[in-house]
Amino acid sequence: MAGNPNASYIGHYAKENTSIPGVYNGMRMEVLDEESGELLFGGSVQVQNEHLIEVFRTSELLRADIAEGLPVSVRGFNAYQNCGILISGRLSKLAQNQDKTWLVRQVDLKGRDTGRSFSRRPIRAEGWVRPLAEREERWIPCKVVNASSGGVCFRVPERFGPEDKLSIRFRLRRGKEQPPLNIAIRRITELGDMFEYGTEFVDLDSEVDMVIIRTIITLQNMQ
Repeated sequence: MAGNPNASYIGHYAKENTSIPGVYNGMRMEVLDEESGELLFGGSVQVQNEHLIEVFRTSELLRADIAEGLPVSVRGFNAYQNCGILISGRLSKLAQNQDKTWLVRQVDLKGRDTGRSFSRRPIRAEGWVRPLAEREERWIPCKVVNASSGGVCFRVPERFGPEDKLSIRFRLRRGKEQPPLNIAIRRITELGDMFEYGTEFVDLDSEVDMVIIRTIITLQNMQ
């Protein structure tokens, strides 16, 4: 994560800005096909200049036939500043004999968003949640409604409080294991005898980021 942000960019991140600030180096990103909205891969961004960004892929590559110059949307969230960003551009490989580092050229900054920034996809999956405040390791079955690289929404009869922190794990494909991920509740909706919780992934580092992206992509592929 970058160091202290440049104060001139706090609360001011709009299309008319002439450059993308360096504080967004290392931001978690999703790269999507701009036309279809299909998720291509997740990674971390390194800002080069106002016309070019470099994205290092940290997830599986979901489509092998990515054409040179494909129009893409790059979406991300900087938890340090609670700031989302949306960029469009054209995708190409840094070098043709590899697929880990990608360039987004002809960058067009779409703006800043303090709300949801990652693409959220409907998912029907089984999961389990555990309140971190409890000493007993009590895993409660839940139904996952949707998920993104930024958070997950699930339903459960149990009542939790705003800002409660929990761990969540998912039932993935046979043979795949996913360690529990920490989440914080950001939204609560009462649905009869059920509660729907919108949550955000917390306690992140680079290794956790990679687990999150791979887990969400696996869940999406299971649908």
